[in-house]
Amino acid sequence: MRLLPFFAIAALAGVLGCSHRVPLATVEVIDMSLSITPRAEQVTLDAVHAQIGRMERGDILILVPITGDEANDAGGRVLHLEAPRTRESYDADMTRFRSTADSQFAAWSAALGNVRNRSDILGSMDLARQEMDSLPSRSQRRLIVLSDFLEDDGQFRFASDAALGNPGEAQVLADRIRAQHEFGIVPVRLCLGRLESTDFPSLPPQRKAAIEAFWAAYFSSMMRRGPVIQIDPAGILAGADSDCFFAQS
Repeated sequence: MRLLPFFAIAALAGVLGCSHRVPLATVEVIDMSLSITPRAEQVTLDAVHAQIGRMERGDILILVPITGDEANDAGGRVLHLEAPRTRESYDADMTRFRSTADSQFAAWSAALGNVRNRSDILGSMDLARQEMDSLPSRSQRRLIVLSDFLEDDGQFRFASDAALGNPGEAQVLADRIRAQHEFGIVPVRLCLGRLESTDFPSLPPQRKAAIEAFWAAYFSSMMRRGPVIQIDPAGILAGADSDCFFAQS
């Protein structure tokens, strides 16, 4: 009989532990432009779909596509998914949420079919910054960017612009653009994943290095150390992001 209080306390501790879980709030910037291979696109969409199925109460997932479409610039193609916080009997709330979220995600991905001619990564990052600012402060916030990182917005074309001829010039350009966009998101876990591209492999090594240097400089203001572009985007979405770095707080 003396063991009963122990078991009661243990059970209560388990309940309280679950109730104190900090929700995960993620903004994902996903490249849906024509330079991304169909295979990479499908793998990414499948990974996002699986990610939605793993969302728990209070979690938020915001999807920002990288395209060159005006509707995207206005935020018209941003998908917001927020899991309910209050539990219903038999978890009916989460069952309903996942069903609705699946339908919304399917409609979101299908609607992007005709808006992929260009890659306005910088414009999408501006949208991501706005979305990050709107997230609850009491949440684990992440920013995930999945792309080939080849900006092509009509003003800049990273695959050929002279300003990205070498890493030094690319860093100068990144510093200037970052100042113009007033870009900075803190504190947040930042994850960068490179998607398989039809254009990136054929670039000269020096230009590849310059493109990497540009993004390292662009994100440097929010990092304790330079960010690394990983090659396992699906792993990032699955939660295997231990190598992602935290921004300064």
